[in-house]
Amino acid sequence: MPRPPVRAALALLLVAGLLTISLVPALAVSHRDRTPSSGVRPSAGTDRWLNVTVTDALVFATSIDEVQPGDSVHVVVTQLGSVTHTFTLSPTAGYEFPSTDSASDLDSYFSSHAPLVNVQVGATTGGHYEGNFTAPPVGVYEYVCTQPGHFPNMAGLLGSGMSPGSLSTTNGPGAPVFIISGVIVGLVILALVLGFVVGKRRGSSDEMPPERLGYREPAATPAEPPHVP
Repeated sequence: MPRPPVRAALALLLVAGLLTISLVPALAVSHRDRTPSSGVRPSAGTDRWLNVTVTDALVFATSIDEVQPGDSVHVVVTQLGSVTHTFTLSPTAGYEFPSTDSASDLDSYFSSHAPLVNVQVGATTGGHYEGNFTAPPVGVYEYVCTQPGHFPNMAGLLGSGMSPGSLSTTNGPGAPVFIISGVIVGLVILALVLGFVVGKRRGSSDEMPPERLGYREPAATPAEPPHVP
């Protein structure tokens, strides 16, 4: 039967396994992926209009926040102010740009990840600027304005085949993996340390007496008689 320190270590390892099972689906949902909301959805492959307005207050306002994979989406951006903008849609599902990114960071990203659509919005008040794209596979996609100083205020989410919900992390898709790994490693280390400390304390009581190992105990030294003057 396992000794108490071993049982404690096994119990902690069991807790680590249960935490992993419970954390994986929770973190996966909180990261980006959202379960499609209930209700009737339009059939895929249809024409959709995505109307967007921009103002000098540096905000996007969109007519819809969800399309279906394969839809032909027509984007019309209306300029209500007099400041140039872009409406640039990321091609990467489930990725949110860090709020610390600058315009140069966004430009660098889009130079290696071609946007699904990139509408250049001029400064003419009342002007309309258009673009088209085919709705991507199921996921949540972020759109931004790449003009200097406009991000992160000018950003939003478009769901394809699902409600966009909200993106809860700015650390990229791998964050949940590191969180789960850290929890497991921490619990394993705690189990090992606990097992060592408890085992050390109980070690003396578990040792075999010398006679059980075939050795004779040393004879006791007789006490000297008291000295009489």
